[in-house]
Amino acid sequence: MSKILTILSIIILLMGCSLFNKQSKEEKFWNWFTKNQETYYKEIENIEIREQIFDKLSNKLQKVQSDLVFELSPVHKNGVRVLTVSADGIKENFPSVIKLINNAPKIENWQFHAFRQRIFDDEIELNFGEFKISYDDLYFKYQETKRELGIELNIRNYNGKPEMQNAIYILLDNLIGEYDTTIEIGWIDWKKLDENKIDKVIPILKLRDLIDKRKAE
Repeated sequence: MSKILTILSIIILLMGCSLFNKQSKEEKFWNWFTKNQETYYKEIENIEIREQIFDKLSNKLQKVQSDLVFELSPVHKNGVRVLTVSADGIKENFPSVIKLINNAPKIENWQFHAFRQRIFDDEIELNFGEFKISYDDLYFKYQETKRELGIELNIRNYNGKPEMQNAIYILLDNLIGEYDTTIEIGWIDWKKLDENKIDKVIPILKLRDLIDKRKAE
């Protein structure tokens, strides 16, 4: 009888240890990243392995949440490289991004950001396949209430294709940040810019001030 009790005690103890040591998805990701951070700090400029290590990082992120994406900055003058985790504009996935970044470890020469951040460079131009687009190609009108801001985007040479819309979303994320693009803008109406009425629309760079004014109220 004592042998049976001893065996049962060992089984219960092992089960308890297993439950106690169970890691969350966020912990598993950061444990993996911590072990491999040197590769991502030093080797992403290596064209021969860049695609492989980017795919690996993407796969690890998608185990946390299937739609998460990332950006890696160049090494800044202070020696810091930034890993930005993005929900790719999908509002329902914001909690996953926030939870992951809130659990980020402190690693020398690394910073971790939730969502694409504002980039204070008003000369950004994106090249997508056969077309280029910059802030100079974007204008807007807006309607607002206390609860919601809606914008009508007027876009030079707009063709309605998803590739162009994706590029414009990236520009908006760079201008006001992914979080504000998704949370502060209630709706977007997409229009082709009428060059003859350009004096009746607002340059897109003014959107940053509008968003910040609303947030301060």
